[in-house]
Amino acid sequence: MKKLAKLLVAFAMTAGLAACSGNGTTTGDEATTITIWHTFTEDQEDLLEKIADDFESEHENITVEVHGGYDASTYESVVTDAITNEVGPNLVFNFATFAKNFDGTGKLLSFDDYWDFDYADITSAGIVDEATNFSDGKIHAVPIYTAGPVLFVNKAIYDEVGVDIPTTWDEVKETSKKIYEETGVVGLSIDSLTDFAQLLIYQSHQGQIVDLEKNEVVFNDDKTLEWVKWWAEGVQEGYFQVAAQGADGYNSGDLNSGLIASYIGSSAGMPYLDLSDINGNLQVVRVPKMSDKEYENAGLIWNRAAIGFNGTEAQNQAVADFVEYFISRNAEWVEVVNANSPYTEVLEDESYQEFVNSDKALKALGEQVPVSFVAPVFTGSTEMRNQLEELFKGPADPSFDAATALQNAAERTNAAMQAE
Repeated sequence: MKKLAKLLVAFAMTAGLAACSGNGTTTGDEATTITIWHTFTEDQEDLLEKIADDFESEHENITVEVHGGYDASTYESVVTDAITNEVGPNLVFNFATFAKNFDGTGKLLSFDDYWDFDYADITSAGIVDEATNFSDGKIHAVPIYTAGPVLFVNKAIYDEVGVDIPTTWDEVKETSKKIYEETGVVGLSIDSLTDFAQLLIYQSHQGQIVDLEKNEVVFNDDKTLEWVKWWAEGVQEGYFQVAAQGADGYNSGDLNSGLIASYIGSSAGMPYLDLSDINGNLQVVRVPKMSDKEYENAGLIWNRAAIGFNGTEAQNQAVADFVEYFISRNAEWVEVVNANSPYTEVLEDESYQEFVNSDKALKALGEQVPVSFVAPVFTGSTEMRNQLEELFKGPADPSFDAATALQNAAERTNAAMQAE
């Protein structure tokens, strides 16, 4: 980390993101406290707190309170309730789809109202588009890292059964079923059923998930129904898995203990994998595809972002200054999160490139980035994510009816998209 961390000095100078904000508006006499709520792991929280401490040392009248330990499955609802009742945090880290829920409410902080630099100068046009994809065109979601799903495999189990690592979904079913039948080990599990569902839909629908002109989903059709049945058959026969079996509740733990042969999960999960106790052989490859045709070969990436909520003017300025400073520490941050950087200076640095090339998960992610899509952000996108998750969780219930479940998911998402 020390070598890569050297980049932050040059990055901060080049991008104009010095430790003390250039606008000088948060160094007055008024004592200001801002709060951050997050779901990061222990190592990530340690760095976040270190960055907060360093920021405080440069802004003597600002206190940054960092609160972690939130359950990822309920985090969004907890934050939403708190913001609605005006007792919430000043800053969270989540996806732009979450920020979209507050579009037009006046609750989202506009970072560009408090910054004195051009955000477009330090990142790509795609990142800027996502950050400003709101009704007022302001910057409301500032990416802090880019990650995406990859396929983690215990190659030792595949070798034992005599099958190759799958590259297509047809091969996924074939190999997973054979592994389960011959060893009793689940062939495939999924970390994010929502992202898994979006990937299948995108690949099978020529790069579309929703039709924003008609304000409705495109997946209420026979193609998607076949995918839901495909998944349901594997879950009900035992070679696909909806939820982790181990006590820790993570697929990384299941892979480490030999309970599963592979899983699709975020590249950020790489630090938590260690197959030495079971004499495993960890391999990481890109996510499966339908074929090599355009769209049918797509991957998926996502950007987790800093999202601010309006408080006092002093708090708003302090949040904007903190996020500005946090960006200047992005070289350190993406390493501890095991992800890619959204920022040009980091991406072009040789130390960063060495870090990426030394990591199996990031190399696998990099191979699919040129054909990857970013999940669309629109009114109703959070509801769509929730509905897709429930749809692909459904097969765990023996009474699951794929057609009814798909119809319900589509109608509920359409209703959210079309809500005034």
